[in-house]
Amino acid sequence: MTDPLKILVVCTANVCRSPMGEFLLRAMADQRGLAVDVSSSGFMTNGDPASPRVQEVMAARGYDLSAHASRCSTPKILESADLIVTMERRHGRDLSLMLPSAQRRIFTLGRVVDLLAEPTSDGTTAIDRLADLGANRVAGDLLGEGPDEVDDPFAKSLRVHRQTADRLTSLCAGLLVGLFGSTEG
Repeated sequence: MTDPLKILVVCTANVCRSPMGEFLLRAMADQRGLAVDVSSSGFMTNGDPASPRVQEVMAARGYDLSAHASRCSTPKILESADLIVTMERRHGRDLSLMLPSAQRRIFTLGRVVDLLAEPTSDGTTAIDRLADLGANRVAGDLLGEGPDEVDDPFAKSLRVHRQTADRLTSLCAGLLVGLFGSTEG
């Protein structure tokens, strides 16, 4: 048995986007029988529950986030992850400053999905592909704003939370396909 791929999902407070991403990725990986260990963190709070709107939106999709407790990112948490996906480029910059050696494993979720969608035919493993992708990044990959980011729904309408959950569902599915191949047998 191989060790599971450890994925860390990061957003600002670990109460909206990253808990949604964590639960979606874990459920999708479990459904496919993939060896993936998913966790999440943020920058602001420890012990806060997922926001009420996040809990409501995710409950409607069959996920119970009532036991979620936020946690702040630390170098130790970052060191343990094989892949760190962020919701915004600034999260990646902040994590890179926290632990410079993790920079090659940090991507916005949208960017890593786009990168992994590029076809390869050399038979490399997912973790090798991630290392190659990280090695070829430039500092500008973590600057500015762009379509690779997932907007923060905090304090916004239920409709916006649903849109965020829809986007995260699509991106999480894309990430697993990029890492492990098609869901079709």
